Amino acid sequence: MIPEIDFLPASYREVRRRHRNRIWRRSIVVIFLTLVTLSTVRQREIQHELQSKKETLEKHIQQMHEQLQDPARLTQQIELADVRADLLAGLLLDESPAQLLAITSHSLPEYVSLNEFQFLFEKVAGKEKPTNVKQKKAPENVVPEKLDLEKLKQHRTDEQLVLLVQGIAPDHLSISDYMSNLDRLGVFKAIDLIQSNETMFEGEPMRQFRLRIVVKAPGMFAPPLDHRLTAGLDQSLTGGFGHE
Repeated sequence: MIPEIDFLPASYREVRRRHRNRIWRRSIVVIFLTLVTLSTVRQREIQHELQSKKETLEKHIQQMHEQLQDPARLTQQIELADVRADLLAGLLLDESPAQLLAITSHSLPEYVSLNEFQFLFEKVAGKEKPTNVKQKKAPENVVPEKLDLEKLKQHRTDEQLVLLVQGIAPDHLSISDYMSNLDRLGVFKAIDLIQSNETMFEGEPMRQFRLRIVVKAPGMFAPPLDHRLTAGLDQSLTGGFGHE
């Protein structure tokens, strides 16, 4: 086997090694600078995209602000809607004479009937207005609905609805049953028997009675729970004179 003979001097091999190392180091530097340049360019592109999105969102926000009304005006509209809702609810909660007549007639026991029904308002005790007090002039900027709501509240505070009912019954027990039936409804604040006289009806002795009934304020109706009715042990409260 012929041995390999190297005729190049040692200095030449050292120069070649240094040259290769120099090329390798320069390649690494070029690759590093290339990566840094690409990263910088990508960051600039991302910043540009984010800036574009920001400007677009700011335009949308500006358009939304232009479409919205003044916050103070919106607050006034909301307050006005609340006042109108309270006024409407207060008017709807009022019991009409026909409804109260139906309630009182629905509770009549057997052989008890009504022949008179009066519907009136009475001043609440201790709520009389002084005669020498001047009425305050309403501010000009107050909406009419608010004035009507205040008048409605004042009316319910100063006055109460009273029913005067007159009828005939076989005896005192029937009158008591009728008053108990009315009391269980939870609609009336007070039920007073102001008159009970003996009378004749078709040749039979009867009791002519007169009741004063104070109706609760609207929104205060809360009928108590009657466990006898829930158990089905109580008789029906409907009726009239002879269930006619």
